Amino acid sequence: MGISSSGTAMSVAPDELGTPGDQLGKGGEATVFDLPGLTYPDVTGALVYKRYRNGHDAPQSLRRVVAARANLDPTRRARLDAVTAWPVRVVEEHGQAVGIVMPRIPDPYFDRVVRNAGVKKSLREVQNLFIDPVRALKVGRPAPTDQERLRICLDFAAALAFLHDELKIVFGDINPKNAVFRLDARPMVMFLDCDAVRPTGVVAHVRQLDAPDWVPPEGGKLTLATDHYKLGLFILRCLTPGAGSSVNTDPAAAASVLDAAGLALLRRALGGPSNRPSARDWEIHFRRLLGEAITPPRLGEVAVDRAFVLAGRPVAVEWEALEAREIELVAGTRTVRVDGRPGKGSTPITLDESGWIRVRAVNDLGVDLREVGPVTVAPLPEFRQLPVPMPDVHLPHTPAPPNLRLLPLPAVDVRVELPDPYPDGGRPAPWPPMPAPRAAGFPLDLRAMLTDSPEVDLGSRDGEGTAR
Repeated sequence: MGISSSGTAMSVAPDELGTPGDQLGKGGEATVFDLPGLTYPDVTGALVYKRYRNGHDAPQSLRRVVAARANLDPTRRARLDAVTAWPVRVVEEHGQAVGIVMPRIPDPYFDRVVRNAGVKKSLREVQNLFIDPVRALKVGRPAPTDQERLRICLDFAAALAFLHDELKIVFGDINPKNAVFRLDARPMVMFLDCDAVRPTGVVAHVRQLDAPDWVPPEGGKLTLATDHYKLGLFILRCLTPGAGSSVNTDPAAAASVLDAAGLALLRRALGGPSNRPSARDWEIHFRRLLGEAITPPRLGEVAVDRAFVLAGRPVAVEWEALEAREIELVAGTRTVRVDGRPGKGSTPITLDESGWIRVRAVNDLGVDLREVGPVTVAPLPEFRQLPVPMPDVHLPHTPAPPNLRLLPLPAVDVRVELPDPYPDGGRPAPWPPMPAPRAAGFPLDLRAMLTDSPEVDLGSRDGEGTAR
């Protein structure tokens, strides 16, 4: 039944699926059943069986779709699984493809909606983005903010760009019911019904359809250009919810929600096939509009500030990075994360043991990794009390005196006689005479003042006092 280049089986028989569980959904082309007992090593999470109403006579086209996933490296395969419910096996019987096995759609892509018969679990299809937000809330559907709608458009365009550029496929049947959205995590959009996709340049054996109101003006075969047209329709209708939005084709309706560059892209998208912007063009536009990275991150110069450090002390990692949302440092069991948007920084981290430090620059588009070091962690010195040798004095035959105590000191009876301050009978020494309250002459005769002379002349001498 076919093996991919990675060694993964591409086809299984119906009896290899185990006992199908509950019916999860039913449409005009197929019925979906739960597969509670089935797991595959290359798939994470639960699986379902999409059984076709009518078998396909050319299972090789479906095997090609399965092989496209199986041949991806793990990183790109995880990316594909995050944005699509991609077929992982073809179910074949009697030479026909009777169905596919695919991942189960995660719960965040469902709502509990109010119906006449009660509350029902229902897929959150992107067509719900086109209705009036007030009406959506009344029936249990979310009403995204303007910012959330821009992010949904970004993730829709990014998923389609991945399919076009990485897998080289035409999606074909882009319509309001085969993509779902969520608001609690990125990516916010998942594409369904991927079994009808086809590689560019290859004729699809599973019929690719145009949904009503999603028909490109040129008609005919579905191509990358028709995918680009339908992407433009989705962006227009997602950003302009309300009456008539689901059939709107006029780019002027988005004039209030898109800038001039975005409006120019939208006019081209809804115009002729030769000039339509690619999904990647739209992805870059919305990333710039929302301030998000447009390329995978790239580390510049990375270094540590020292090669030796004492245990318990941090080292500083100096880093430069372009388009990084986050910088992550890993040293042994320790991890430090900081905002990478400034473009450079100095981040401390403490190492438990000697070794290298891993530096990762991260954004939504990828990771860049570098190692710096090594850093030697030296243990802290131990402080120990050093023994001090003491002399061992031994006096043989010399007993210690009993009742050893201090000798008593004799009482001291000493009288200190102070001199009489008034030896002349109590009469204090006279104050020297004060100068008369008139202009004093200078210089003063200090000797006469201090020796109690009977007459002190403080007057001016030769007019010197009055001249000053």
